[in-house]
Order: sequence, then C-alpha cells, then structure tokens
Amino acid sequence: MTRAPSSATDPRVQALADLRRAVQVLRSHLDTPDQQADLFLIEEAAARLSLPRPPAATGIADFDPTRLTHLLEITGPDLGPELLARLTEDLSSTREGLTLGAEAADWKRLREASHVLISLSGSVGAISLQAMAESLNALAHRQDREGLNTLMPPLSGELDALIRLVRATKAPM
Repeated sequence: MTRAPSSATDPRVQALADLRRAVQVLRSHLDTPDQQADLFLIEEAAARLSLPRPPAATGIADFDPTRLTHLLEITGPDLGPELLARLTEDLSSTREGLTLGAEAADWKRLREASHVLISLSGSVGAISLQAMAESLNALAHRQDREGLNTLMPPLSGELDALIRLVRATKAPM
C-alpha cells in the first residue's frame, strides 16, 4: 500500500517553505514601496498555494478547482465549514427539485432548479455542469421532453459528483 508523502518529504511543501525563506531574505534587499508590494503579491500567492487542495473532481467533465478554493479563501476559516455545509444542502435540494421536475415534466420547477444550479455550479467551478444547467433551462422553456430525457442522466451524474466533492472538501484552517 502506498502512503501519501508526509509534509516533511512532500516536494511541494518543501518548495513552498523554501519560497517563504527566500521572501524573508529578499525583504531586506528591497528599497521601494513598489518592490515591497511585489514581494507581498508573492507572499499572497505562496499562501494560496499552501491551502489544502480540493479532492479531484471525478465525474465532472470540466472542473476549475480554483473557483471553490477562492470561495473558501474569501469566506475565511471561521465560515468555511458553514459554506461547505450550505453548498451541500443547496446542491442536494436542487438535485431533489430536478428529479421531481423531470419525473413530472414540471417545466416551472425545472426552470427554477436550473437557475439555482447555474449559479451554484458556476461559483464552485463545475463548468460542464453549469453548461448543462443552462441547456436544461433552455429546454424547460421549450418544454422539450425528449431533450430532457437525454440531458438528465449526464446532468444528474455530474451533480452527484459535485455533491460528493463538496462533502469531501475540507475548509482551510
């Protein structure tokens, strides 16, 4: 069984530690406010790179993890767990609304749920799911039952994968 590298032997962790040490040494050699500001940007980037990475988005065709990471960053460590819990709740509720709407061909419910899914999936970086939600909204406006039957299986699969990903994501401390 292969073990994950410890932080002491993880090359990424070591490289970031080296970068932080280099920044500290460089600080005393900078003379202007512009140079100090540039150094601050390097420190901010190193801090972002040090954040835990969300798990791989297995089951989502096009996923941009930087969007979820950014949301967690701006939320802050105190509210990160609440954000993840709310996202899970909202995605699960949307999943239920889509399932019920698809089963009954309830076009109004499908339009409403697709609007929510467009917003949620886009904000966390589920790009392909967002595109499918936009397509769902359009076919709900057309009341296209055949299109609905074709779209729902892959959309449901990606939505389920996104729910699993959000549940597995740990908020940065």
